[in-house]
Amino acid sequence: MGRNLVAAVLAAATLTLAACAQHPATAPMAGNLSPHTGDHVVPGPVTPVSALPPCGDIASAATPPDCYLQSHDAAGLTFEVRHRGTGQQGSVAITVLDPVGAQLQTLTEQAVGTTEPRLRDLDNDGRDELIIPIMLASANTRYVIYHAAGEGQLQRAGELAGIGIDTSAAGYTVVTARDSYELWNIEFWTFDAEKLQPLVTAEVRLLDDGTGRVGGSECTVIDSGGLNRIGLTLDQATGQFCAEPTVLRVRR
Repeated sequence: MGRNLVAAVLAAATLTLAACAQHPATAPMAGNLSPHTGDHVVPGPVTPVSALPPCGDIASAATPPDCYLQSHDAAGLTFEVRHRGTGQQGSVAITVLDPVGAQLQTLTEQAVGTTEPRLRDLDNDGRDELIIPIMLASANTRYVIYHAAGEGQLQRAGELAGIGIDTSAAGYTVVTARDSYELWNIEFWTFDAEKLQPLVTAEVRLLDDGTGRVGGSECTVIDSGGLNRIGLTLDQATGQFCAEPTVLRVRR
């Protein structure tokens, strides 16, 4: 592929990152969280229950300062974030507090990066999930996802890797990952028994027009184990998921 095709793909990535900036309540980790419009926003406590400062978008120090995150759902939880160490030796401990400051649980992850965790309702159920970056890269980033359900504690649901994390209108968690300069993988996931389960992957391949430029794209859907769960044939899934806004964002 020519340099023009590479430039076109990088431009698509720029559009994805630009979309992320439109949702300040879920500020992206180095541009890695894209927005959605289905948030269930409920005002949090008027007075913060943590004495720590609020978390920023990107930490400037090798070891980020201690800070807190405030959920914007009906639970009104506060997450106190404390980092220790740097690089692969770094760890993060997150203390979960209820609206009056009582400690509910503590979550710990090892080998984390210097970018702060974020909160986001990933399944449109009205509760914010906790998203912790554990490995940062120039393209795809790996995240640990803690799922919030009902009145119970947050549960470690699994890990996702990609450039952007979004939410579909159907409540699926969508991960956009770059496989190569020419190929994007958009994965659709769902939560089942507090665990992330893969459904399908939409592969978008950019096509060369013969002059080194992008001359369109083709989208195919691969069953990741979820077709029976959603009751679709492969042809039906291709029609549905190739038309998803997150997929259309990288198509040409």
